[in-house]
Amino acid sequence: MSEKKVVSKSGLTADEFGKLPGNSLGLFQTSASTLANIAPALSVFLTVPFLVASMGTAAPWIFVLAAVAILCVGMSVSEFTKRIPSAGSFISFITRSGETRSRSTGTFLGSVTFYLLLLAYPVSISSLATFFGGWMQGHYGWSPASWIWVSIVALAFAIPFLLRGTGVSVRIAFALFVLEAAVLVVLGVIVFIRSGSQMSAPFHSVNGLGFKGMSGLAFSFAVFGFVGWENSGPLGEEAKDPKRTIPRTILISVLVCMVVFFVATYALVVGFEHIYGAAHGINILSTYADASPFATLTQHFAPWLNTLLFLVGLSSALGGIIAASLPATRYFYHGARAGLLPSAVAKVSPKTGVPYVAMLVYVGATAMVTIILDLILHNSTTISGDEAGISTVPILIVYTLSSLLLPVYIFKKDRASFNPIRHVVIPYIGALVMGYGVWESIKPGQSFPGSTYYIYVGIYVAFAVVGALIAMPRSETVGAKLAQGLETQ
Repeated sequence: MSEKKVVSKSGLTADEFGKLPGNSLGLFQTSASTLANIAPALSVFLTVPFLVASMGTAAPWIFVLAAVAILCVGMSVSEFTKRIPSAGSFISFITRSGETRSRSTGTFLGSVTFYLLLLAYPVSISSLATFFGGWMQGHYGWSPASWIWVSIVALAFAIPFLLRGTGVSVRIAFALFVLEAAVLVVLGVIVFIRSGSQMSAPFHSVNGLGFKGMSGLAFSFAVFGFVGWENSGPLGEEAKDPKRTIPRTILISVLVCMVVFFVATYALVVGFEHIYGAAHGINILSTYADASPFATLTQHFAPWLNTLLFLVGLSSALGGIIAASLPATRYFYHGARAGLLPSAVAKVSPKTGVPYVAMLVYVGATAMVTIILDLILHNSTTISGDEAGISTVPILIVYTLSSLLLPVYIFKKDRASFNPIRHVVIPYIGALVMGYGVWESIKPGQSFPGSTYYIYVGIYVAFAVVGALIAMPRSETVGAKLAQGLETQ
């Protein structure tokens, strides 16, 4: 397919935009960055008590079912990537699907997707930086106002690694992931060995509603824990054999993190039963009577892991910051080469292959969000939790849209390979689950945790729609670049 010559607002043609280094990332690099982006320790620390409150001792199983749901959505990304490896990932997929009706439809849907991601990523990563600062401040007993400085330092610390090249940042992120995963699994094994008869706890329901408690926000929280699995999609233009590498990365990362989630949650339930007795132990978890349940678990079963558990909180947050920078900057880069951001944002370092302007813009936006919210809310725990919830919903909307549009694209553009199970049933299961997660997160009247999330998500969507409408008069040029992938280069 030939590519139209596109001229940006600054006069740069498509050929003058920076090129990402193709065929440079193997399965290890894409998988390592994705695992670090999921940051399982943070999800465990923040969500497991809520899940236990809903499901009691049956809580570990929710992560198995959530992984199945995520893999249903992952089918959409895999099928799209086999046909359109792109730094834009969801943006390109949704644009191409919309273009099966008209170029303007594709431009509108692709632009909405871009602006949703443009807003979501800085807020999402700000939640990690805020957690990092709050974790340090709480551990050392510093002044409550000091966390913001630690958060900004964490963002600044990541910049040199990010600018040195994708390979460097991937190795750092993976090392941090290995630390958190290893500590959680080792702690789990120790708890299992010492808990004896309590090992059967997740096979019967104590407190909570058992599997009936899986509905509503509980399932949404479990799904949220896997957010970051899509990290590899925007690396499609840089991956070796992306049509095989990206689908394998999605499968590996989701299954590995499912194991970490399951083991950590299983250990917490079993451990608290062992320490306090069945009913009382689960009651302590479900009522948040213990503010740091994993610290309690470590102190009782393996005190020598105390320091490592503290480091796990830091490594999970910092690894997430570094790893999430890869997809975020590729989205910024892709939007810039399409004309939705200044063309300078699409510049790529000829030495490192890093879209360095996009990287700096993204880090700057993340720092700005963190500082503004500190000035308004002050409390790091409140800020981190709200940012994580609010920023995840737009990403779930993008997941849903891509799953709904996959059969449209395949049927129109690759009908010979159309398979109802692979291209309709499985993606639509994923779309239903993600749509359910969106609704449970934003429906009015909730007391915890998202009573006002619908307001902020509404602002996200309104901003994205306005941005897309502004882009519509340039539909021919913007749409062509939003749809760009390897096959058009």
